[in-house]
Amino acid sequence: MKKNIIYKFAMISAVIGLIMIFIVILSGTAYPHMLFRIGTPLGLAFIFASVILLFISWLWEIRNGIKRKQYVQAIVIAILGLVVIIQTIIKIR
Repeated sequence: MKKNIIYKFAMISAVIGLIMIFIVILSGTAYPHMLFRIGTPLGLAFIFASVILLFISWLWEIRNGIKRKQYVQAIVIAILGLVVIIQTIIKIR
């Protein structure tokens, strides 16, 4: 299964976000410090953007599966995605 460009951007965004968070953690800074005030929200924004891009990539894979008449693959991707979403909702409660 060839990964699309959205998936690649999602991975890059996640890596950038994690690197920024790790820089803040390793520097040992706390709230009033400028690195913490800028690095933490920016890192979290990159990670949040990667989650949204991964969701779009997941929908894109389902669409491509249906377009190529690979209905079993599209159904498996949809079911696995729904299982992950339901597990997350159950853990939140």
